[in-house]
Amino acid sequence: MKYIITLIFILFIFEGMGTIIFHSDVYDARKQEEWSAFQKYAIPPDSEEIKDDSFDRFKSVYIIKEYHVKNTKESLEEYYDKKFKPNGWNKEVTEKGIVYTRGDLRIKIYIKIPKVTVRVLYVGEDKDI
Repeated sequence: MKYIITLIFILFIFEGMGTIIFHSDVYDARKQEEWSAFQKYAIPPDSEEIKDDSFDRFKSVYIIKEYHVKNTKESLEEYYDKKFKPNGWNKEVTEKGIVYTRGDLRIKIYIKIPKVTVRVLYVGEDKDI
């Protein structure tokens, strides 16, 4: 019985890993899209990166960075609105900060002067992959 349970566990692990291996191009493109959106939209102006808690997973990357800024909260909010809104991003103001979404991407911006924390996440489904 112990061998059957071990075999089932091993098959379960390899099935999940097989999906990742066979569709690595899809996941690599997803990760590139996240990094591209981060570079284009998320970095605050006139800032200095002070912390990077980003990490890579099999299917996506979680970009989490903190910056030291010289701007006011109001000027940063205006800056981000001008960057995101004309490019089709939807804005949601939460208790903690601002969230912009477009398609399967979500960019969270937490402004606590003199620091800004930015998070980029993939929130879409795997679409039968």
